[in-house]
Amino acid sequence: MALKDFYKGKSALITGASSGIGKDLALLWASWGCNVALAARRGELLEEAAAQCRAMGVDAVALSADVSNRAAMEAIRDQLIERWGFVDLVIGNAGVGGLNPGHVFDLDIHKKTVEINLIGLANTVVPFIPSMVEKRQGVLVGVSSLAAFRGLPKAGSYSSTKAAQGRLMESLRVDLRKYGVHSMCIHPGFIETPMTEHDDFTMPFMVPVRKSSILISKAIAKKKRVYLYPWPMKILTFFNRIMPCWLYDRLMPRISGQKDDIKPKLL
Repeated sequence: MALKDFYKGKSALITGASSGIGKDLALLWASWGCNVALAARRGELLEEAAAQCRAMGVDAVALSADVSNRAAMEAIRDQLIERWGFVDLVIGNAGVGGLNPGHVFDLDIHKKTVEINLIGLANTVVPFIPSMVEKRQGVLVGVSSLAAFRGLPKAGSYSSTKAAQGRLMESLRVDLRKYGVHSMCIHPGFIETPMTEHDDFTMPFMVPVRKSSILISKAIAKKKRVYLYPWPMKILTFFNRIMPCWLYDRLMPRISGQKDDIKPKLL
């Protein structure tokens, strides 16, 4: 079966869809005949992307919402089920990056990161579980990061929330498998998106956003449980995971390319 045939005729909710990975996934899947709901906070950009999707002959709706708002995400669930009857794919892609050096750790930035990356992912996928369980089908996807596997320098908030995303999706996978619902977690490396338009640290093996969308689409169609990419960063992540702490503590700050004067901030 051709990859596009997996998506043709399905319906998908994608959060963080006003730019970057979320927007490109929506455009790609719309070109394959998938109805798409694009959710994010920036309504004007969302509507522009949704219009591009509708021009491809599918139903596309722009939904302005903050994923950290549970009531707003439950309202999106109600609206989409009324509109389409069922949502086949729920992609929890909304998130923030950020830097939060330990010696000047900012609890407000940490709280915001947790609310968007972790609580926001739960608010996105959990409302759709009852309908998927009832129909005994559906796919839930969390978009995490390769930063999930070790605590990266100056990234305590980001690494910890990305790690928690992976554990959330894994637990859901184990629990929902018997109901025919698939839960999976995607761990990208550095992708050419607005989030990576800075020089605060080294970002090797950058992946163009369309290539990223193709790789994610293949992983979803194959119902991977966990998917890490690109392959050079996957290999580096493997060595990071097995590196002893004494070596990791000395090596990582040196090779990260981070500036010494970095202040806490969201990206």
